[in-house]
Amino acid sequence: MKKKKSNRGRKPNRATYSGIKPDQETWDEIRARIIWGSPDWAMVAVRHFSATDQRQEIAPFMRKLIVDCERAALDGDADWFRRQAKAIEKGGLPQRAQFNTKVVYLLEHAMCETLGRPKNWRPSTDAERKLFPNLTRVPQVVTLTPAGKFTDQTASDILKHLDAKRDKHARIIPDSDGKVTVERYKFVDVDSVMDAIRDLATLLQFKLKKQHL
Repeated sequence: MKKKKSNRGRKPNRATYSGIKPDQETWDEIRARIIWGSPDWAMVAVRHFSATDQRQEIAPFMRKLIVDCERAALDGDADWFRRQAKAIEKGGLPQRAQFNTKVVYLLEHAMCETLGRPKNWRPSTDAERKLFPNLTRVPQVVTLTPAGKFTDQTASDILKHLDAKRDKHARIIPDSDGKVTVERYKFVDVDSVMDAIRDLATLLQFKLKKQHL
């Protein structure tokens, strides 16, 4: 008889992140998935705000839920309804949400800064040159998804903008147990923080500038 695989060591929100589709989901949708700790984040959010008497916050999540429900009904997607039932029953399981959400925001911001520089603009087309003879390069059209995007910033540059206890030289100060706390999440050391930033970028199919050691 085959031995059942152990889930020991598997991150509890593995499905939340492994299911991310960076070529289909927008930056905002990915952040919502991370914050609510579920691929069915709209339902989790609606249930949370309803249970905590914050119904004024429900509207944008309810709109998405209605659209998704209509699509699932028309497509005969029974699995979508099963997932919603599971989301109602179990809720979300956010882990390292503040850190991951902030990193995703910083990656998007870094992308916009990089692509906004004229040196990173694309060459103008023949039609554009006819209209604007002096314009040889134009800004790139950027989709709302992270896949295939890039920045000229490194993981260290991203780390500089994360909240942590630092000395006068802006170096992160370890806690009393030797670990470091960044965005309220405890890491083994600074290298593990850098790895987490790179891993998230890789998951989003987003290219950071390589760091020369």
